[in-house]
Amino acid sequence: MRNYKTLGLLAVICGGLALISVAQRKPVQQQPSQRPMPIANPRVQQEPVRQLFEEMFSAGRYEKEGQVFEKGCTVHFGNRTVPLQAAVAEGKGWRNASPDLKMSINQITVKGEMVMVSWTARGTHTGQGHGLKPSGKRIFMQGRSEFKVVNGKIVEAFNEEYRPELFRQIGVSKTQALMFFSTERVLAALDPILPNRVYGILQ
Repeated sequence: MRNYKTLGLLAVICGGLALISVAQRKPVQQQPSQRPMPIANPRVQQEPVRQLFEEMFSAGRYEKEGQVFEKGCTVHFGNRTVPLQAAVAEGKGWRNASPDLKMSINQITVKGEMVMVSWTARGTHTGQGHGLKPSGKRIFMQGRSEFKVVNGKIVEAFNEEYRPELFRQIGVSKTQALMFFSTERVLAALDPILPNRVYGILQ
């Protein structure tokens, strides 16, 4: 009996050693590596923003809109939010009011999808735009804007509200400014009915 017990114990021990040996030889499965998200190329991210300032704002080439902006882009001016069509009409209006307008990029920084710009605008209020009579006064403004760029196009833009300072520089009185903003609100209310005509008036 003792011999059988001894043999049984040896069999258990040998079997256990064999299993350990197999487990040691079995390759350990590697966890799939976490691939880092592709980093956006800063030059690619900057391109639509540079086109906006150099081609659209400064050269008046607003036909570039489709290359620069995604169709559903939203534009913010401080607490004011407008659709792309209204923002473009607003830009065209100030371009008409100041035909020599130049907007220069002072600094441009890219952080992921966001492109931050500090800029300077110079021009002369000699033209008709936004229903304001030409004052002949010089315009000098500085500000900051941020743009979310996805797949080479601007999908959202964030700007400081610039109009109070611009109105001050070109001599728009508080009464005129109030009338301007009141008209703007009326046109915005008409937007769902006659969007194209409304934005045409804003220029």
